[in-house]
Amino acid sequence: MALQAHPIASNKHYIRLSVAPPTRDALTLRKALADALEAAFGIVGGAVRVDVLAVLEEGRGCVVRVDEGDVRKVLAAVVGASGALRMGVVRESGVLAALGVGGAEL
Repeated sequence: MALQAHPIASNKHYIRLSVAPPTRDALTLRKALADALEAAFGIVGGAVRVDVLAVLEEGRGCVVRVDEGDVRKVLAAVVGASGALRMGVVRESGVLAALGVGGAEL
């Protein structure tokens, strides 16, 4: 009987964002994302859980983790955000290693 490979199931998704102007404060990044989500989707959108895992490149980027079901909301909110911090999607994946972020950065 041959063994079958099964992918590890995960309900998390990872997004690498660019940030301008640079900020090293994870709470500022989290607040900017919450504000963008609330502006796009109302009070319920602002309640989407976003975990800032790492601030990269001296504040010019970050990696966030969201639930799989909230990925589209977060991506739409980032693209449509008009706050003081401008963010852009660099890469997104269900696998953290696919974002090209090394262990030392996390």
